[in-house]
Amino acid sequence: MPTPVLGKADNGHYYAFWSEGKRSRRKSMGTKIHADAEQRFAQWLLIGGHRNDLSAEGKAALTVGQLWDVYWTKHVEKECVMPDNLRFSWSNMEAHFKDLTLQEVTQDVIDDYTAKRTTGTLGRKVKPVTVRKELAALRACFGFCAQPKHKPRIMEKADIPAFDLPPDAEARDRWLTTAEIQLLMSSASKLRPGKTLSRLERFLWLALETAARKQAIMELTWDRVDFEIGVIHYDVPGRKKTKKRRVSVAISDALMPILQRAHKERENDLVMENAGEIWASIQIAVERSGIIPARVVNRKAGEKPKSTGVSPHTLRHTAATHMARRGVPLYDIAGVLGNSLAMVEKVYAKHCPDRLRAAVNSISAGVLEAAE
Repeated sequence: MPTPVLGKADNGHYYAFWSEGKRSRRKSMGTKIHADAEQRFAQWLLIGGHRNDLSAEGKAALTVGQLWDVYWTKHVEKECVMPDNLRFSWSNMEAHFKDLTLQEVTQDVIDDYTAKRTTGTLGRKVKPVTVRKELAALRACFGFCAQPKHKPRIMEKADIPAFDLPPDAEARDRWLTTAEIQLLMSSASKLRPGKTLSRLERFLWLALETAARKQAIMELTWDRVDFEIGVIHYDVPGRKKTKKRRVSVAISDALMPILQRAHKERENDLVMENAGEIWASIQIAVERSGIIPARVVNRKAGEKPKSTGVSPHTLRHTAATHMARRGVPLYDIAGVLGNSLAMVEKVYAKHCPDRLRAAVNSISAGVLEAAE
């Protein structure tokens, strides 16, 4: 069979052209950019796309960089809602792994990468949990390329390198008490640019009263705030579904007047007005609230705020913790968070005051009494 050639069609898109017998065939490269087309064409030839097969020798010669290209083109670009995290992970891993074959990805190579990342020899110095996330992405890449549904099969499951990941970090258990929430809200109100609610106030109210994730709040539009039935629909119609489910949450009695005021003051369709970052504003509000000791705040004028230990996720965790401590059934907490019941039980069961109380009270059934 003649070797395919790369060419540009009349519609401006690049295609691979070849013939089978007396029949002309073509395969779109999905781009009008020549450099991208060349890369995809080379990758397509590499995996035997024109033959619909790939020899054992061809599979053995594949490098991690080539496998990542397949993973990125066929999965990340098409299926991932937020590919930037994977792009960042690969930017750190690329120099270390891209030219290695699967047989060369050993535990020693993994340990060497972990050591370089955690000491700052490769990229900025990070904690082992960050390296764990990066290597988990690499493992996901291998798993994707070994899926039987791919024609041709790029690699076999038996060829996936076996390696251990760095230890996971212990779950962060920082949550705000009622007194701390009040201090934070008061501090946020003092940061208003005028008489209207600030973006920070809107975010704090939504995060603490609905337990939503940061991205869901940042993307919330007014047409998904149903004042008539008192519900916020965080899921975006047509959005690709991920493990981080977005659910509909009832508007609490405390939140309702805040949202009504924000709606009157709105400037556009976004509840948060714009997609600008909110993390720095939270740190400044925490600094000025008195939640953390003044001696801990060591920031010069004009310097970017440093982490105070209170993040957008802390607010979500705070909301869930308060629900658990006030006796809300774990099943209902899972419904508000959009998490599985098993995950909620693992994290928040310890905060439930009445959970298993009847069980421990039945141990002595009131028979035992303290000696006088």
